[in-house]
Amino acid sequence: MARTREWQENEAWPQAWPEDREIDDPFVESRPMVNPYAVIALVAALLALFPVAIVFGLIAFGHPKGKAMATFAVLIGIAEAAAVAAVVVLTGSSLSDTLASGDATTTTSSAVAEPTLPAGAPPADLPSARPEAVTTTVEAPVVHKGASCTAGQLGMLGTGVDGGTLLCLEAAGADGGHQWSGPYHVGTGVYEPGETCDETISKSGRTADGRAVVCESQGASGAAWVLWTS
Repeated sequence: MARTREWQENEAWPQAWPEDREIDDPFVESRPMVNPYAVIALVAALLALFPVAIVFGLIAFGHPKGKAMATFAVLIGIAEAAAVAAVVVLTGSSLSDTLASGDATTTTSSAVAEPTLPAGAPPADLPSARPEAVTTTVEAPVVHKGASCTAGQLGMLGTGVDGGTLLCLEAAGADGGHQWSGPYHVGTGVYEPGETCDETISKSGRTADGRAVVCESQGASGAAWVLWTS
């Protein structure tokens, strides 16, 4: 009896541990060693095909094997998708900034800056505000200092032999008469007798026909240009 029981116990061991059976045993269920979806997802992630990696990685979670590989593939795919989205956003923002700066530069260059006058400055449209940069059209004749001149030449400008500016003025003395006197410094601004003037800007000038004028006070009415005769 003891030998029979020992034999029966030895025969029962193969049935108690089915995993020790050979692979060719028809009673052992055959299962795949790897998860093909996880392999495809990992390869796609390494090739930067993140949509394929994410889709096949999620499908691979439904199989008992390869979950770690599928998780790794999904994480790589998500990282690649985030990198692509960041590049697209940065490129779009830099392009918009470039267009905005170009528009601002065009607007600034097309704008015209208007000059501003300081407080208390006279208006620019007044004749006495600034002398006009106009030259006379009549050439001053060459004359000799002390020579007589006619009443029709009173106030006329002349040029001395030494190059100085002479004027036909009323001669001093009881006999009257007119003579070329000078030299004098006469401003180059062109004005007409009777126009208002400002002595702080210019005290002398000339008319368009070549006669000298001075800025003289007219009392309460201000100052005006008058013919230089004496």
